[in-house]
Amino acid sequence: GAMVEEGEFASSFVAADDEELLANLKRREVACTPLYKTDPAKALQISLGEPPYQTKNAAVKDASFEVVLKAMLAVKDADIERAVDALTLDECDVLMKYIYRGLGQPKRDKQYAPLLKWHSFVLKRAGQASIVRVISEVQREL
Repeated sequence: GAMVEEGEFASSFVAADDEELLANLKRREVACTPLYKTDPAKALQISLGEPPYQTKNAAVKDASFEVVLKAMLAVKDADIERAVDALTLDECDVLMKYIYRGLGQPKRDKQYAPLLKWHSFVLKRAGQASIVRVISEVQREL
């Protein structure tokens, strides 16, 4: 069995990877929490760091999305545009990917309206190419 061992190694490697991603996520969450009230735009920026592209684990991606969503919901409607304008275009792409992840979650009606509101601002800032990248970058899916 060299094949079996290799498979076992691969799956334990993935699990270890997910552990690390979750640890990073915890750090982001801890950093964001006090900022939800004082500087939600900064919380958003932090939440968009280190997107978990490399994992296939939906739980990790969902947990990452929740941190981003919490930051988005902490930003007042009047401040959304300013928050989006403060992001780099890369961060806008990451945010767009999270927005589509959130819109793709069934039975989460409460989050659709705010996500669509953000979508229009990110689209205005990053352009349609940002949507194309969400759809085409299968290696960098969120």
